[in-house]
Amino acid sequence: MKCLAIGDMFIPSVHFDKALNNCGLFKEYKSLSWKEEQGKKEARDTIRKIETLGFRAFAPTDEIMEAVEEVEVLAIHLCPVSGVLIEKAKNLKYILTCRGGVENIDVATAKARGITIINCPGHNAYAVAEMTIGLILCEMRNITRSNRALTDGVWREQYPNSERIMELRSCKIGIIGFGSIGRLVAERLKVFGAEILVHDPYVDIKEIEAMGYCSADKEQLLKEADVVTLHGRIASGDPPVIGSEELKKMKKSSYLINTARAMLVDMEALYEALESEVIWGAAIDVYPVEPLPKDYPFFELDNVTLTNHRGGATIESYLRAPNMLLEQFRELLDTGKTRYMIR
Repeated sequence: MKCLAIGDMFIPSVHFDKALNNCGLFKEYKSLSWKEEQGKKEARDTIRKIETLGFRAFAPTDEIMEAVEEVEVLAIHLCPVSGVLIEKAKNLKYILTCRGGVENIDVATAKARGITIINCPGHNAYAVAEMTIGLILCEMRNITRSNRALTDGVWREQYPNSERIMELRSCKIGIIGFGSIGRLVAERLKVFGAEILVHDPYVDIKEIEAMGYCSADKEQLLKEADVVTLHGRIASGDPPVIGSEELKKMKKSSYLINTARAMLVDMEALYEALESEVIWGAAIDVYPVEPLPKDYPFFELDNVTLTNHRGGATIESYLRAPNMLLEQFRELLDTGKTRYMIR
C-alpha cells in the first residue's frame, strides 16, 4: 500500500514518520506539512475555523492534491479532507485521523466511495480527564481563588461556597457523555470514593451498570449531582446540552464543569446562573470565542474557575496519536474491525 501522511502545527510530519515510515505496512510512504509553521494564536484560529466550517474550512493545496492521487492510505490530524480531495485520490481506501472528531473530513463522500475512516478519540483522553479532575478540585476547594488572594496579600477565609465545602467521597458526580474521556473521568473519580451518575443515550444501560456506575436520565442527573461534568459532542446548530432550564434543575450547591466543547453550554445562561447563585460554581476550559476579550463578563465573577483551553495540552496527547492510529489500523487489517471506525 501507498501511504501519505500530512502533519500540522500540533503533530508535525516527523512524528507521523516515526510511527508509519518503517512500520512494515506500506510499500511507499511520504509525508507533507500543512500549516506546521503556525504559532499558537494562528493555530487556535485554524482550529476554530475547522470546528465551525469542517472540511470546507480550507481548500487543499496543489501539493497535497498532486501527492494524494495514487495513495491508498491517508493519515492526517487537522488537515481538511474535502470531497474534492477524496475524488482526486482515486485509489484511497483508508483515512486515518489523529483526531476524535471527524468534522474536517467529508464523511459522506468517503462513505459513498467505500473508504474506511479510523479516528482516534482517545488521543487526548487522559489529558482531558486529568484536567477535568483538576478543575473540579480547583472550583470546589477554592484553590485558584486562594492563590489569587495570597498573591494580592490577602489571607482569605470566606468563599462563595464556604458554608458547604464537600469532599469528593461525599459527592454525586454526574457525567454527561460516556465516551473515552467520560469513562476515564469516572475511573479517576471512583478512586476518590465519589458516587458516579452517567447519562449517555448512546451507551447501553447494562454496560454502564456493569462498570459500577449508575445510569440516569438527564433530568435525574441534573437534580441529584453535586458536580455535572460534560464529555459529549453535538452537531453545529443543535441546542446546547446545558441551558437556562437545565441550570435551574441543578442543585443550588452544585458545580458545572466543561472541558469538552463550548457549544455544549449556553454561556449567557451560565453567567446569569452564576451571578444570581442558581448554582454555586463552574469551571470552564472552552469558549465560543478564543482568546477571550479583556472585558469578558465571567472575569467579574467570584464563583468560576477559567482556564484557556488547556485540556489536551500535554506532550502525550499529540505525540502518541500516530502510534495509537497505527495500532488500530493493524487491528483493522488483521480482524476486519477496530473500536473507532466509520464505514
